[in-house]
Amino acid sequence: MEIIALDPESLSRRTVRYCYSSERYYDLVIKNDSDRWTVDLFLKEFPAPFLKEESYNLLDPFKEHPIAYGAFDSCKELGLILFGREWNNLLRIWDILVWEENRRMGVGKKLMDAARDYAITSGMRRLVLETQNCNYRAISFYLKYGFELAGFDTACYSNEDIERREVRLEFHYLL
Repeated sequence: MEIIALDPESLSRRTVRYCYSSERYYDLVIKNDSDRWTVDLFLKEFPAPFLKEESYNLLDPFKEHPIAYGAFDSCKELGLILFGREWNNLLRIWDILVWEENRRMGVGKKLMDAARDYAITSGMRRLVLETQNCNYRAISFYLKYGFELAGFDTACYSNEDIERREVRLEFHYLL
């Protein structure tokens, strides 16, 4: 497997399919007892597997000055990572995509290593990414890699994110 820097312009018209299923999720419970807030994330089972699937343009306009790497075996693309610098000296990972038939082969780790190495070489202070509380496999991967929970947004995707069990979680990796 080889990790290769890509010209982001070559990805400008590319649409990708984002798909995962999950049997587990982290239930977010927030309580306010007048002088104290508590936030808990409880691992729970879905009554039936949760399926998320959508297609989107890889280079959305908000992704300014993107940096991209691809994982390849000979000429076969195994996955991609897309990230960019933000104003506060961090590297935001917008996308880490490993094609389904290549998962659990170390591709995600190699792509994450490329982003981490780029951040270190560039003098960044941390890596940041988002996922959803229902994406149990991604959360497990990020935790195993060394990421930590940095925050959450209970109304990022809709006004019913908690009820829909699809809350935005932010993770970071301090460098």
